Amino acid sequence: MKRFFAFLLVLALCLPLCTVAEEPTPEPTPEPTPEPSQLDLDVRRIFKSAQTVGGEVVVAKDGEIVYQYCYGYANQKNRIAATPDHYYRLASVSKMVTAVAVMRLVETGRLDLDENLGTILGGDEPFFAGSPKYPTVGITPRMLMNHTSSIWDSYFSTKRPLRTAINVKTAYKTSFYKEQPGTAYHYSNYGAGILGCVLEAVTGLQVSEAVSDLVFSRMGLDAAYAPHLLQNPDNITSRFNRPYPEAIDLDRDYYLSYGNCWMKCADLCKIGIMLCDYGKYNGEQILEEATVKEMLSSQVGKGGITAESEYGLNVARINAPKLFPDRLLYGHQGRIDSTLCNLYFDPETRFVFAMVTNYCTPGARMYGIRRPAYTLLKRMVEEFIPQ
Repeated sequence: MKRFFAFLLVLALCLPLCTVAEEPTPEPTPEPTPEPSQLDLDVRRIFKSAQTVGGEVVVAKDGEIVYQYCYGYANQKNRIAATPDHYYRLASVSKMVTAVAVMRLVETGRLDLDENLGTILGGDEPFFAGSPKYPTVGITPRMLMNHTSSIWDSYFSTKRPLRTAINVKTAYKTSFYKEQPGTAYHYSNYGAGILGCVLEAVTGLQVSEAVSDLVFSRMGLDAAYAPHLLQNPDNITSRFNRPYPEAIDLDRDYYLSYGNCWMKCADLCKIGIMLCDYGKYNGEQILEEATVKEMLSSQVGKGGITAESEYGLNVARINAPKLFPDRLLYGHQGRIDSTLCNLYFDPETRFVFAMVTNYCTPGARMYGIRRPAYTLLKRMVEEFIPQ
């Protein structure tokens, strides 16, 4: 009997423990979703009004990123939301990125901006690059970067080898504007793209490797001129791209550098920070101050250039008086089909604006800037630059 009562006592002592063990663990209280700021709401409205599928805006001030907003879908079909980890095709903003690498070669004495392209690209078989309309006037890297080379974009449809197309002895007259090289401004995708081949000829590396060696790796940027070379290629926002060749082809690789750079928006903003701070980024001088100032300056009177251009050296010089009434704004715009990308900076206030999309309605231009980008830029200027 004593044993039976002892058993009941032990059983009674165990019951509370069992009851406690069977109680369900309370669910953690979810963190409250922060209310969007008025700036967030304005950015969302601007993207929506441009019928944007996915995009991002990043702003820097005084060398630091101060605002970042992602909108819509990186992949609309699979309902994948756009995040800061997604890469966008930079379109023509690629030209300005390529120019940074080119200017690093100039700084180290490996490239002369006023050397004839045929000497650079010809290797052991140099030739004279120029327009057959002016057979004694050469075309140089400076002219390519200033968009005064006289090379006409219609060349893209002919698909002749590059070195044949710009050799004054074999070039078509129809591939060039009527003006003498250096004497007129004509924006040229093809001309600017040749700078990628210049990089390859000087470094012996493919475009993406050359720019990575000269710029991306030094700045800690995850970027490339072909999606499969990125750290996380599954995170690209568009599948539109061309194959990246295994071997250097100086007659075809121009297409890689005129609009095929891929980058995250925050990394693009860092390129802007570096240029805005005259070559300095994260305590390191990526380009010399004098080099950046040269990129931003008029090229009239240099290297045979007599025409005013909208560009310095692959950097647009923008007169937008409603935004900056007493000075120029600098940067570049890119558009391929309905992809829009923009990078602008103001060294005086150390303000940088980067915008990327995978699809939108570009609309009309304000001071040369497509409407969605201009409207976003104007809103950011109001927010971050004291009036």
